[in-house]
Amino acid sequence: MMVWRCVRPSWRFLVTISAVTLSLFAFLHFKPIRARLDIYLLQAQHQQASLQVSHPIVLKQRRCPSDFADIEGDFLFVTVKTTKQYHRLRLNLIASTWISDALLFKGRNDKPVVKVAILSDAVDDFVNTMIGGRMVKSRCPSSHNKTDLCCKQAAEFDLYYGEPKLAKWYCHFDDDNYVNMYQLLAELERHDASKPLYLGKSSRGMVKLKDVISGNEKGRVAFQFGTGGAGFCLTRVAMKQIKPKVSRTTGGLGLEGLCRKLPGLSDDVAVGYVTGFYKIGLTQVPTMHSHLEKLSALSQDDIRKAVSLINNSSNFSNFQCLQCWKL
Repeated sequence: MMVWRCVRPSWRFLVTISAVTLSLFAFLHFKPIRARLDIYLLQAQHQQASLQVSHPIVLKQRRCPSDFADIEGDFLFVTVKTTKQYHRLRLNLIASTWISDALLFKGRNDKPVVKVAILSDAVDDFVNTMIGGRMVKSRCPSSHNKTDLCCKQAAEFDLYYGEPKLAKWYCHFDDDNYVNMYQLLAELERHDASKPLYLGKSSRGMVKLKDVISGNEKGRVAFQFGTGGAGFCLTRVAMKQIKPKVSRTTGGLGLEGLCRKLPGLSDDVAVGYVTGFYKIGLTQVPTMHSHLEKLSALSQDDIRKAVSLINNSSNFSNFQCLQCWKL
C-alpha cells in the first residue's frame, strides 16, 4: 500500500514561485502593456456589442485604404483634445477605432496620408507611441471653461504649425467624436484645397460681434461658425491666413487672447470669428454631426454617409458598433 508523506517545498521552489508572481504582476501593470490590454478588452466588448444591435445595418463593400493611394502624402493633419480623466473611457476607444484606421492610409511613395496629434493634460505612453510621438501635454488649465478651451484650441493649431511640412488640410475633432476617415477624405477631395476654405456644420445663422482685431470700435465681424462638436476643417491656405490671430508662435496668446477680449466666446465660435474677419465663409458639410443631434435619431443611410458622429449618451459601445458599420 502506498503511503502519502507530507513533502515540504524547498526554499528554492518558494523563491522561484515568488519571482514568477512578482514578474507577472509587474508585467501586467507596465503602462504600455496595460494600455494594450485595455484596447484588447475594448475590442472584445466591441464584438459582443455588435451582436446586440437590434437593427443591424446591411453592409456594402467598404473602401480600403489603398483606394486613396493617389493622394499626396501629408494630405491631412488632425488634432484631438482630451483630458486624463477620459483616457480610459474615450481615448483608448477612439485610438482602437478611427484613429488606428487613419494611420493605415498611405499615399504616393508610401507616405502617410493622415497624421493625428492629441492634446491632453497628461500623456498616455501607448497611444503616444501609436501616433508617432504626437501626444502633447497641454500647458492650459484642465478646466472646461470657455477661455481655457480657447487656450487648448490655440495649442492644437500650434501642433499643426509646428510640423516641418504643413498638410494640405487641418481638421479638429473632440474625444467623443467618431470619425469615418473614408468619408472624411472623400469629402475633402471634393473641395479645392488651393483656396482658403473652412468646412463644418453650423447650428445657427449669421452672427455679428464687435471688431476687437482691427481696433475699429464701431466695426462688426459677421460670420458663421462650425459647431465644435461636429468637427471642422480648414485648408492650408486658410490656416496660413488666420495664423497671426490664432497661433501663440507669432507672439501673444493667439486664440486665447481673442477670447479674453470677448468674454463668453467659446473656442468654436472664436474660430468662426477669426475666419469671418478674414472673409473666409463657412462651407456647410451636412454629414458632420454634433451633440445637438441624437445618434438614435439618424437613419442608417445618415450613419453610412456621416463624416463625423458624436456620442451623446454614457454608452460608448455605440462607437464600437459604428466601427463595424462604416463603409
